[in-house]
Amino acid sequence: MAGQAEGRAMKTGHHLTLWQVFGAPALIAAFSLFGLIAALLGDGLWDLIGVLTLGVSVIATVWALAARRR
Repeated sequence: MAGQAEGRAMKTGHHLTLWQVFGAPALIAAFSLFGLIAALLGDGLWDLIGVLTLGVSVIATVWALAARRR
């Protein structure tokens, strides 16, 4: 996937910024970290918040794999 973005950037003469390259992975990592901490340290509502925030990484991975196959 990174090769495709790099290929597009090279063809059009535009360079991707650091935030454009690592923004989505950093956001997914932040959601995952928060979800893990919430699920480990809390009960009840915190478990639900942990499951939902950890689900973000799963949904993002499935979406990225589906988009890559097109």
